[in-house]
Amino acid sequence: MKIKQHLITLAKLVISLVLLYWLFVQLDHPRQLWHDIVTADSRLLLSGALCYTAAVALSGLKWGVLLRAVGIPVPLWRLLHYQWVAEFFNNFLPAQVGGDVMRGYALATDTRRAADAAASVLIDRFIGLVVFMLGAAIAAAGMLWFGRPDGTAFTEQELFFMQLAAIGSSAVTLLLLAIIAALLSRTLKRWMEWLLAKLPLAEKTLPIWQQLALAFHAYRGHPAALLWTAVGSALIVVLTSVNIWLIAQALEPGSISMVEVLAINPIIVFALIVVPLAPGGLGVRQVSFASLFLLIGAGFDLGKTVGLLQQAIGYFVSIPGGILWFLGRNQHRDSVERPMAVELPPSS
Repeated sequence: MKIKQHLITLAKLVISLVLLYWLFVQLDHPRQLWHDIVTADSRLLLSGALCYTAAVALSGLKWGVLLRAVGIPVPLWRLLHYQWVAEFFNNFLPAQVGGDVMRGYALATDTRRAADAAASVLIDRFIGLVVFMLGAAIAAAGMLWFGRPDGTAFTEQELFFMQLAAIGSSAVTLLLLAIIAALLSRTLKRWMEWLLAKLPLAEKTLPIWQQLALAFHAYRGHPAALLWTAVGSALIVVLTSVNIWLIAQALEPGSISMVEVLAINPIIVFALIVVPLAPGGLGVRQVSFASLFLLIGAGFDLGKTVGLLQQAIGYFVSIPGGILWFLGRNQHRDSVERPMAVELPPSS
């Protein structure tokens, strides 16, 4: 089994490297890539890195809102510790959910509240995905309705892509909202369980649904916590979009508008979740950036370079998480024997 897992991981890494090679051979002037990177505006790149850092910190804070709602008052410094370690594993494991597993495990180890820890991570991720897709739907629909901020007209290809983005992201958002409604309603939840039991692959889909239902059940009486988590997720959408916009401006000023970035950023995040290949989405991220920048009219080469620089910023910002994890390995046995020194009420 371990050999099979290693082979699968190796195959994913090879695919990612093939994607990067494919991007490289598409360049008309390969040397221009390095020139563009070294001549980029360093002040804008630093500002982009600060936005990325702020997004990571805010992710920890909004997770803390969910934890306090179920009686787990984790100190701020500890929340940031969990979140940075999670960010490190998100960037250095071949899946965008590796960090979620690590922060949930660390919290469960410290508090002995495994069920509540798992529920909080699941809810946090789910609400974040809903808000990201809603952001894409609003941005794409806004440009279709009002046009581009600079007043230039869409080409036929760009118009088709924007329509597809608006319809697709709206459909995904409505589907996710319908799932939330079904999970929060006891009657709808039972109907959904009955339906899933009748469908093919019920042995796989029904347990996932039941896990989601248990997670949402813990927060049925805490709508304010869910709302503030959604607000935090919206701010993260803005911060990560500003990060992308600043990188693009550092390379080619005026190449893409903030609204256009808001329309494609959630789609890139969605692609990284559903196609977990190399660590940090290496390869998939760059192909997504290059393709979406091309479809939106900003240019294939620019998108590829922005994807590479954002990847580098993500690696750099997450390095403290790796250091924290490494230093904490020697204290793991003590943390298991001696839970975190906070008063915790019994699980609801």
